[in-house]
Amino acid sequence: MKGYYDPEQCGKGLEVPTGRLSIEVKNIPEFRNLVEQAKQEADQLKKTIDQLQYFELNIDFSSGSTSSES
Repeated sequence: MKGYYDPEQCGKGLEVPTGRLSIEVKNIPEFRNLVEQAKQEADQLKKTIDQLQYFELNIDFSSGSTSSES
């Protein structure tokens, strides 16, 4: 990665100086594959969250005695 500061690109009147950073990427196909994988995993997580959010739990119980009690 290469970086440099260009004073001509800095903001005038700003309290925090700004600059420009140049980045050279050599493994962009791997990066794109990871982005696609992250998207797929995020979609799956959203589906799971939606299922949990609308999960319906029904519990049947009785207060009477059962035939197995003596």
